[in-house]
Amino acid sequence: MQEYYVHFSFYSEDSGRFDNISYDVMAETPFEARGKAWGMCDEDKDTLFRSNIKQFAVTWNPNLLDAGDYFYSHAASIKQSLGYLMNVELPNDSILKSGHQKQYERDRCSYLHSLYTLDTVAKDLYADKGMIPPSIYEELHYAEELCDHLGWGGRGDALWERMDKAKKWDRGAIYSIRDMFQNGYTTLSGEIVRFSEQLGRNSIYPYHNKPDEREYEYISRWQDKKAIEHLWRIPILKESDAIKNSAGHMDYTDQILLLDYKKLVTGYQTPENQFWQMSEFQVSDRGSLDDKISVKNPITGMCMSCSKNNFYGVLRPDVTARIDFDRLKQGYDAICSEDVVNTGEDIYASDIGEEGEFER
Repeated sequence: MQEYYVHFSFYSEDSGRFDNISYDVMAETPFEARGKAWGMCDEDKDTLFRSNIKQFAVTWNPNLLDAGDYFYSHAASIKQSLGYLMNVELPNDSILKSGHQKQYERDRCSYLHSLYTLDTVAKDLYADKGMIPPSIYEELHYAEELCDHLGWGGRGDALWERMDKAKKWDRGAIYSIRDMFQNGYTTLSGEIVRFSEQLGRNSIYPYHNKPDEREYEYISRWQDKKAIEHLWRIPILKESDAIKNSAGHMDYTDQILLLDYKKLVTGYQTPENQFWQMSEFQVSDRGSLDDKISVKNPITGMCMSCSKNNFYGVLRPDVTARIDFDRLKQGYDAICSEDVVNTGEDIYASDIGEEGEFER
């Protein structure tokens, strides 16, 4: 048994940025470690607030007396740096528009060149002793399993032949094996073969992207968005504008809560009444979503008391960053002829009548 460090990237629903985390796993091989790490990730309570989770590298401290282990672990470390660049730094650069893309592209090329150099040294020293290219050590392992999936004969044999060339240090075959896992498809026996279903967390290659979430939808939430500074510009927000799974699972202190617009009673269904801040917490014995909280509207100043299950959850940080609540409050006060009176009454609908009317 050996200790491996399995690296994941993810989009932090809490911070509005891409981030990474690693889990320490005891396993016999890096391939076994990948599977065990998914179990640890699933059991991590913070996974509730992560999206676009990808497992992008496994690293370990090599046995210095084992030349193969040394080269393979060194290649894994380079891939870890490359994975962090591609899955964390580059998307964050797009979010923040920090203008480092050219530098990151130079870094990407540098990491790929490092893999090429490592292969060259390993080939000169140990190719005649049976060492396979360190840069595709893991890819060859999973490609062999993919051959079994494709079936022997035809496409399976074509992939096996390509693997055999790569093991013999054919540079074109090495690039092809590496790129097929990066792209999710390759050409075998004259036809394009896609195997995205085999790239999932529980399938052949442990590169995971949740099927219901596109890779770049998180970035798009930040791009080309204008700040909301006037009451008339406030949109009706959706559940996706709140941090996923935050209802009943997060500390609401100093957070902006997003109320389900449909839960507002008739007469109070206005965009500014979607937003609330906790002012007091009252514990009940019926579970977290039934807990009563007293909240205050940061725009109108109105107060009310309601259950957590009337809220979608905590407003996403990227949405909060686009809304100037101070300016909105000033605008609201300016159009009111008198001060807002805080009655303490509930303005959310606790029940819905037979004809769909909200009842007080």
